[in-house]
Amino acid sequence: MARKSEINFEKVTAADILQVVPITRKTLWLWQKKYQFFPDPIKVAHPGGKGIVGYYPAWVRERCKRVYSLQKSGYTISMIQEILKKEEEEKSAKKVLIVDDEKKFTQLMKKYFVQNGYQVEVAYDGLNAGLKAAEFKPAIILLDINLPGLNGLEVCRHIKSNPRTQFTRVLVISASLQYTEEEVSKAGGDGFVKKPINFQEVLEKCGQLLDSGNNAILDK
Repeated sequence: MARKSEINFEKVTAADILQVVPITRKTLWLWQKKYQFFPDPIKVAHPGGKGIVGYYPAWVRERCKRVYSLQKSGYTISMIQEILKKEEEEKSAKKVLIVDDEKKFTQLMKKYFVQNGYQVEVAYDGLNAGLKAAEFKPAIILLDINLPGLNGLEVCRHIKSNPRTQFTRVLVISASLQYTEEEVSKAGGDGFVKKPINFQEVLEKCGQLLDSGNNAILDK
């Protein structure tokens, strides 16, 4: 059974998907294998104690709606696969994961980035940061250092050592005076900013990271 922390992101069941996409459970399973555009569901105990229920990330519902629309328009399997691949590449360029245990600050930053055309997910601790980085596949992670559980620098090391996330840019954020840009760089961070921060400046730094190479280090 999956740990609770593994399903702390927005999720849907197969039944939720089938409510908005007129297909059968068998078709959903076939799409999963044929197009390989979404993962197996995470299976956990039913909240009501009635067996097992599988949860998909919420974006799976929208992707299924997209596949159904393309099929209805007459696109072939190979054409749909190519379209989905191209769309994913375009979207991934503006994905941001915000990791900070200050929930009000995190939600304000999320709102700001969404208003500026980014797809945004949030995590409030180091463990969920790693899980969401692998699942959401952001282009940039805005990572606070002082997190409950895993320290932000340790999270950064894990992200940079994982083949699935090693090319993700990490902009480290901290209000503490004990950390330096050199420590952040040694942990694999691509930039370092001190709190309090200016959202516009952080947005600009993210744009610079997207335009730069994988090892870019930004000035404060």
